[in-house]
This record gives sequence, structure tokens and C-alpha cells, in this order.
Amino acid sequence: MRSRLRALTAKRTALQADCALQRDDVGQEYGHIEDRVGRVDRVVETLRGLTPILAAGGVILLVAIGPGRSLRLLQRGLALGVSVNQIRRFLR
Repeated sequence: MRSRLRALTAKRTALQADCALQRDDVGQEYGHIEDRVGRVDRVVETLRGLTPILAAGGVILLVAIGPGRSLRLLQRGLALGVSVNQIRRFLR
């Protein structure tokens, strides 16, 4: 009975050590992910601040190139968007 208790105790200790190592690994990976997401968050915040300027620039560009070219660019952009969407669906 004592040998079984020792074996179970040793197994429990080994499992606890393994869990501690896995926790450390997960913590490090989480830190890396958090750093990457932090950079993306900063970029998104910067773009949100620039949205009015980008919108005004887009309107000025559309007026400058004229309605005919604007419609052709819009048509090409929509066609490209539909194609990309279909490719993404296909790859899922």
C-alpha cells in the first residue's frame, strides 16, 4: 500500500511540474500575442483619427479625376472585391 502511495505521489508531483511548465509556455505565448495586438490597436487608432482627412482626400480625388473615370474605378474595385471574396470563400 505504501509503495502505491509513493508512486501516486511521485506521479502527482511530476504532473504538477509539467503543468507549471505548460503555464509558463502559455504565458510567454500570450505575451507575444498581446504585443502584436497592441501594435495593431495603435495602427487602428491612428487610422480612426485620420478617417475624416482620408474621406475628404478621397472626395477631392474623385472630383479631380472626373465622374467617368470615377465610375470605372468604382466598377473595377467592386469586381476586384467580389473576386477576392469568392477566393476567400473557396479557400475556407
